Amino acid sequence: MAQQDSLVDSKVYQFNRKVEIPLNLVHHAMNYMGFQVLNRKPRLEPEQIEALDADDIWFFDRHAATQTYSAMTRENAITASDWGMNIVLFLPFSLVLDKEVQKDWLDIMFLYLEAQAVSLSFSYTGPMLTTRERPFVYYPEIPLEEKLKMGSTDSFFSGHTSTTAAASFFMAKVYTDLHPETEGKKWLFYVAALAPPAVVGYFRYKALKHFPTDVLTGIAVGAASGVLIPHLHKKKEGKNKNLTVIPYAGISSGLLVQYKF
Repeated sequence: MAQQDSLVDSKVYQFNRKVEIPLNLVHHAMNYMGFQVLNRKPRLEPEQIEALDADDIWFFDRHAATQTYSAMTRENAITASDWGMNIVLFLPFSLVLDKEVQKDWLDIMFLYLEAQAVSLSFSYTGPMLTTRERPFVYYPEIPLEEKLKMGSTDSFFSGHTSTTAAASFFMAKVYTDLHPETEGKKWLFYVAALAPPAVVGYFRYKALKHFPTDVLTGIAVGAASGVLIPHLHKKKEGKNKNLTVIPYAGISSGLLVQYKF
């Protein structure tokens, strides 16, 4: 019993499986519902597309809609961004190779799924609440049929970059939390964590899928999810172990607060 208590006390994160695993499942179900709602968003009409003018775009974002067009460059960028996101998405599972993570690997993996669920929720909420044409809609070289398809007004914000950032920043946060020797050097891990979403974001820009502000917002949302989810679960001296706080978003947004008496 003493050994078991010692193991519990040595844990870095507080994770109530009985509460948070079901909530994780509910959160992912809400994300699926949010995706269905997003699919019912009105599509562009030809008249709306005809009226668009790149000169009306804020100067910081304008170049995304005025790049030199190349179908091959665009297709290569789409492929690169998809591969980049999917590779980084699974990288946090490699944390189980670390001896410190192995002590608490299951809870940490559930925390990662929770971080991605939160990031995904906000990436659906963004285009639900806004209508922003993707950069490719401004290009006369691209067929009208593509511009009329679902998703052409879902530019804000980049789900690819938020997903990638959630993964890379989660890795940086968890690794530095479990390795006290990184104290004073944590910023190096976060700088490294910025690289994957920045690269994916660049390819989303070249793919004419997003404006720079879409990419930057996606990085910020993903980074916040990847860092805050483990941080909110981190055990601290004097912290009430009966309190559980879980952020959520999707069809609705907020914080779930549970106190166990």
